[in-house]
Amino acid sequence: MISKNDDSSNCMDHRAPAEPAIISPSPSLIDRKMMKLFQDGECLTVFDYTRENAFLFSQGDWSMIRRDLELAGVDASCIETLENGFCREIIRAFRVRKELVHYKKVCLHLFEEAKQMEREFKQIMSFFFWNDGDEKEKGMKTQLRAIQVLMPSDVDDGNPSEIETVQLAITRHETGECTLLDRKLLYMMSCGAWMYHIGLQKGIHDSRDLAKAICMSPRHPDGEENDERPIKLQQLPLSMQVYKSLLSFREELPQTSESSVRCDIEQHTMKGTSGAKGLEDILYSVHSKLQWHKNVVDFLRCSICARGGFKALAMIEELELYKTHLLELQSLVRETLKSFQLIHAETIDNMNIKSLNEKEVSNELKSAVERLHIIHFLRGASRACEENLKWITTILSLGLQNSSLYGSNHSRLFVASDDICRFVPKDFEFGSLIGKSRKALDTIFIPCMKASVLHESWPPSMESNRTRIVAFDKYTANEQMLESRAVNMKRFMRCEDCEGLYDNKWVRHNLCSFCEMKRKEQHTGSYCLFQDCKGGKMNSSTYCPHADRCFYCDAPYSCEKFCRLSRGGGDLAIELVESIQPGLVLLDFDRTFCSTKSGASPLPKGKKAKDGFTHSIDHDLRVVVSSNVESAHIITRNSHQKEIQEFLRMNDLPGLANRVHVVPKKVSKGSYINEIFSDELKIQSCLFIDDDLRELTNDPWLCQHKNIHRLLFIRTMSNSNVQ
Repeated sequence: MISKNDDSSNCMDHRAPAEPAIISPSPSLIDRKMMKLFQDGECLTVFDYTRENAFLFSQGDWSMIRRDLELAGVDASCIETLENGFCREIIRAFRVRKELVHYKKVCLHLFEEAKQMEREFKQIMSFFFWNDGDEKEKGMKTQLRAIQVLMPSDVDDGNPSEIETVQLAITRHETGECTLLDRKLLYMMSCGAWMYHIGLQKGIHDSRDLAKAICMSPRHPDGEENDERPIKLQQLPLSMQVYKSLLSFREELPQTSESSVRCDIEQHTMKGTSGAKGLEDILYSVHSKLQWHKNVVDFLRCSICARGGFKALAMIEELELYKTHLLELQSLVRETLKSFQLIHAETIDNMNIKSLNEKEVSNELKSAVERLHIIHFLRGASRACEENLKWITTILSLGLQNSSLYGSNHSRLFVASDDICRFVPKDFEFGSLIGKSRKALDTIFIPCMKASVLHESWPPSMESNRTRIVAFDKYTANEQMLESRAVNMKRFMRCEDCEGLYDNKWVRHNLCSFCEMKRKEQHTGSYCLFQDCKGGKMNSSTYCPHADRCFYCDAPYSCEKFCRLSRGGGDLAIELVESIQPGLVLLDFDRTFCSTKSGASPLPKGKKAKDGFTHSIDHDLRVVVSSNVESAHIITRNSHQKEIQEFLRMNDLPGLANRVHVVPKKVSKGSYINEIFSDELKIQSCLFIDDDLRELTNDPWLCQHKNIHRLLFIRTMSNSNVQ
């Protein structure tokens, strides 16, 4: 459940900053040999910041720059002059950056939720399709009649379930007294709901992908134009899925019709390297108007870049450019939708179905169905584009709060991690839009489908008119009969309960959808109901009783609050360290902290250490180790202990190299952790990070210990560049 935060009204402050007083720090302060500097890792300072090591530095908040200036001996009044004047835009950019990072995570969760509904939509469309057999012309005319009945909701964006004829069709499906029109109505409704959901899903996908691309803006100002700039940003607007769909839809519009619209968006480009001009303007003003010495300004530049200020400024510029494209896309989607609705209304209103011959009715039906698919897709895409534009605009317009320079949790718009959405603004509608698709499935289509099955056979017989289900019951699903019908057996999967054969959209874990629903209704255990669960039969450690979901079979799923099991990448690891503040951090090595796998040595073969590495350390997990230098340990099954230790020393992690533990064979990591760290775990919390769910769940002691939080590490999601 995503909670909604209704405290965004105080987030705007567009007042111009007051003219700063001229207070300059002494240039003698900036003496690198004498300065006390905050170190990242075990040796790096802001003076060492380069494009190559940019991922190793703590970034993301003005307070880090303030700390650097304070450690350098800059007077508090000088720092306050920056904060109230020329660096105010950097502080705002940090806030925008944080909100965008969390916004794209919220969009990812919603996209994954929408994606999981695809299978159910495909099922209802295949179920409600009715083969007309020898009465093909009658069936096509009845389907055209169904389109006429549904037309007001198609054109006016209404709710088809409120139409009286549709309500009767739903009722008759439940009683088993369906007419042909009833069947055609449910089929066209299921197609429309599916296409609306696809348009909505693509819009949410764009929201997430483009927000993520902006979050991947380069961290270092040194570079040519477009150097390291994400490809999705370079290719706007073609990188937006909704826009690519529009390009194909325009071919369906009559070019001579008054309803035809333009279907192009100007490719607005970035002038120069994003963020570079903004940074230089700030530094020039500090030097010329505040009269800060060049040495001090150079140090300020180092700190701003190393702490992510440059990246935040670049993200502001990219967001502005993206907003421009979104404005044009939203307008184009609306115009195109209006044009298709107008053509559809005119065509259906003027249609006399009875006067059409079989060829004419076939052509009219094909055209009408194609138009409706586009109309429903555009309706969903339009809502998604509208909502995305609304929040991109809101995030861009965020200012500074009067009450606090750095803001506070109660003023945040979005808070999310890789595995959970904590809260969103009260008027955030993406979740409600996905919820409407879920409601349509749960209150109309799935109940109608289940009720219909009660009056028919399941699986449908070979003589059934439900020919798109492609299912055979246990009596007809014998090889000889299927061979005589030229059926490709590779397409099918057998349900272990009803023994029917189905195509793959109906079966998962050896159960068809109806048998799975029956099992779930009857299931009362504390373990996964699927017999082939990778977690093992009757294993309660891999099952979440709080949501009745399996960590294996219902993946991606996690239960951070109760089971203390999270799922995500390195950015989530950093967030967990900040929130849990563990006294112990235990990290797996292969495919987690390091890119090695299957127990391989991390050192290059046939090369000396100075020649370079063949494996890399995850950047975010290195930040985790750097912030917990004395409490981080490697817990691995990789037997190359000496090589791992040498590899860590070569990567400037000598402290971690002294804390490498190799778990003996046939011993679970949970048992090993209990043996080595049991005393520490009695008095302090622990974060255990591993890429293998078995290591995190197979030991009951590990799962039940209230001081241990587990993170299933997904390396493909771990990319510090998105922060």
